[in-house]
Amino acid sequence: MPFGLKNAGAEYQRMVNKLFQGEIGKIMEAYVDDMVIKSCSGEEHVQHLERVFAKMKEVGMRLNPKNSFFCLGSGKFLGFIVSERGIEVHPSKCQAIANMEPPKTVKEVQELTGRIAALNRFISKSAEVCQPFFQTMRKNKKFQWTVECQDAFEKIKEYLATPPTISRPVKGETLYLYVATSETAVSAALIRIEENQQKPVYFVSRILRDAEIRYPPVEKVAFAVMIASRKLKPYFQAHPIKVLTDMPLRKALGQLDVAGRMLKWAVELSEYDVSFEPRTAYKGQILADFIVECTARQTEDPKEEVWEVFVDGAASEKGSGVGVEIKGPKGEKFHYAIHLTFEVSNNVAEYEALLAGMRLMEAIGARSVRFYMDSQLVVNQIKGEYAAINERLALYLEKVKTVLAAFESASVEYVPRTQNETADALSKIAKESDLDREKPIIMLEVPHPSIDVLAFEVYIVEAGKEWYALLWNFLKEGKLPEDDKVARKVKRWALEFTIRDGLLLKKGYGIPWLTCVGRAKADEIIAEVHEGICGSHQGVTSLGRRIVRAGFYWPSLKKDVETYVRRCEKCQFHARIPRQPPHPMQSISSSWPFDVWGLDLLGPFPQGQGNVKFLVVAVEYFTKWIEAKPLATITSQKIVDFARHQIVYRYGIPHTFISDNGTQFTGAPFQDFCKGLGIRSCTSSVCHPQSNGLAEVSNRTILEGLKRKIEGSKNTWPEYLDEILWAYRTTPRSSTGRSPFSMIYGMEAVTPMEAVHPTLRTKSYTWEKNGTRREEDLETIYELREEARVKMEEYQRRMRKSFDRKVAPKHFQPGDWVLRKIEATGKQVGKLDPAWEGPFEIIKSIEGRAYHLRDMRGKRIPNAWNAAHLRKFYT
Repeated sequence: MPFGLKNAGAEYQRMVNKLFQGEIGKIMEAYVDDMVIKSCSGEEHVQHLERVFAKMKEVGMRLNPKNSFFCLGSGKFLGFIVSERGIEVHPSKCQAIANMEPPKTVKEVQELTGRIAALNRFISKSAEVCQPFFQTMRKNKKFQWTVECQDAFEKIKEYLATPPTISRPVKGETLYLYVATSETAVSAALIRIEENQQKPVYFVSRILRDAEIRYPPVEKVAFAVMIASRKLKPYFQAHPIKVLTDMPLRKALGQLDVAGRMLKWAVELSEYDVSFEPRTAYKGQILADFIVECTARQTEDPKEEVWEVFVDGAASEKGSGVGVEIKGPKGEKFHYAIHLTFEVSNNVAEYEALLAGMRLMEAIGARSVRFYMDSQLVVNQIKGEYAAINERLALYLEKVKTVLAAFESASVEYVPRTQNETADALSKIAKESDLDREKPIIMLEVPHPSIDVLAFEVYIVEAGKEWYALLWNFLKEGKLPEDDKVARKVKRWALEFTIRDGLLLKKGYGIPWLTCVGRAKADEIIAEVHEGICGSHQGVTSLGRRIVRAGFYWPSLKKDVETYVRRCEKCQFHARIPRQPPHPMQSISSSWPFDVWGLDLLGPFPQGQGNVKFLVVAVEYFTKWIEAKPLATITSQKIVDFARHQIVYRYGIPHTFISDNGTQFTGAPFQDFCKGLGIRSCTSSVCHPQSNGLAEVSNRTILEGLKRKIEGSKNTWPEYLDEILWAYRTTPRSSTGRSPFSMIYGMEAVTPMEAVHPTLRTKSYTWEKNGTRREEDLETIYELREEARVKMEEYQRRMRKSFDRKVAPKHFQPGDWVLRKIEATGKQVGKLDPAWEGPFEIIKSIEGRAYHLRDMRGKRIPNAWNAAHLRKFYT
């Protein structure tokens, strides 16, 4: 390498990495010209040397014998001592800090913190210990070496007098992570267990900044784990990690509805094999000091932090929801709107709201909580002043009391509705099932009731017995369960049952008596009636009625029938194709002319002059201006020529092209053309033209115009194309109230009709005044476009409102199995053919609207598929 080049070192390092890419990280480590070959035994060392020397000989690399050492039990590498015991700090680095005098200037403090930073891996809680040093380096503060700084300085010297030895983990072994927090810093210690002794692997520490200081304790611990996972990513990827903490971290990260940052951390940690366990005994003095010191500091006279939670529930025919407003002890506020996907009454909605607030408080580790709600019934039932006569409310009351007992201090108080307006408004928002809106509110969804529904619909029986076991014993032998609550249920339900000829019968309404059957018999009856000799794969309602009319009964009949029909493969493959949109309308708009263009193809038409039989169309999204050109062939290069000459050379380089998934638009020539000019190329989902709706509407307009215009031979259609385009460009559009021509030029075009029958503007036209009038038109063109933009947004709002009324929400998650509409693939579907094919697995979601799929053999399906062409597959 020639001397004097600034990049000589970096170039040499790249060369070494390239030459030894198969050895670095496995048997060798290299930093510029400092190379180390590492082995666990002498035999392996000889083999590794042969391998590395062969590579050096192959490329002609030479070594200096005076600087080469072999078969060392320990050695210096990158300023550290590496041996079979582990990694140790080089004594010179510790001595450099020990010999330092107390700093007298900011520059000397910077020198001290720089030396400590080089040893961060060996120093526990380094950020916390160095906190006084950082305070002295603030720009707006005069330098002052305080008593705290001197104590920290002496503590660092004392610690580095006997620094720890860092242990090397064995591949695949489990590592343990201790975390500790304070008011200003979070720290973590990664350890491994060898011969029943805990040995440190890495120490991590970080100063808390701004809002991080105000995190609740459980979030600080989660933040410490997150910092450790980012700093020690190779260890987290290669080893199972057990986090040892007494905080309820597993519950906090398991409930993804706690807060936005906790959700983000939970998702980020999910890629690693991380588990949580309570702390165990500390078997190393360094680790004991690390944990015990922070724990002792955190438990010194803790100030009681009281959280206030306002809850409210709302139920109606359109839907049910609950609202939760949380006020933290430091003034922070959180708002939750939770949609209930199951039917509830108003009182049940109030209980669900209270339980939702309790779950959120449990997740963040709150100990002292005050709950407020405007339902006198629920509050008085909890206080014992009212009795819960309704069985369902009694179960909710029991659940609430159980959860309340888990807090150190908790109470439920009544407040007037005027003091609970925020939670009331949140509950009304949550009643609507559209949870994808953008609001400063955390939108959640509860799919199941908070209590066991079967607890009040079906009898409580012993495991392994039929549902009617207790009822049979009472009617046959007069035996009742020992539990008084269960015994009362059995007595009450027994009024509707009787035993005749060895059969348990239930009183019916349309039929005098229904025969009660067990679990196994019920499955046989459903299968026979649904798909047996006389079955026709009927729906849930018809199938349930047929079973009841046949004279059979069991408590979960409706639910079992619904589950069976949902999982029937023939019913799923031959299911009707829904015409309702699966998600709300998402409008595509542009704020400036010639910024976004939609591209599409029309044809084939009858072959015209020049052998043309296709039409390429481009529509601008702001002005609605249209460009079109007949083509003989439709290749990707033809589309490139059209885009270059008809759009770029005339109107400038646009920001975005929107097209379908045709090979003409997804081919390499068109994509390279867009990439070369910095144009964003977007494609719609397969067989979902609504994603490029403006181009589709323009195509329809051109096609209808050609049909009405052509007389005689259909081969003359290219001759009429310019007339159709002229009519389109000079016609006001409904969305803007202006014609595309006026949106671009600031005035309406002069039509042939005005030439034959003069109008006021053609009569008053003079050559002298024309220039001045055109300047006035151009001065007001920006105002004209702004008015058109406002009108277009209002038009889109009305369209969305009308469209969204028909929406039947449909959402899938990665890992779900779905069926795909056959007609969406372009295949012909016969009268007796199934309407769906599959199943396919969801592997990726694109904004919850389109999905990437793979089949049962693991083969990825090309392109993304809109939710409108998919339905969930049940097994």
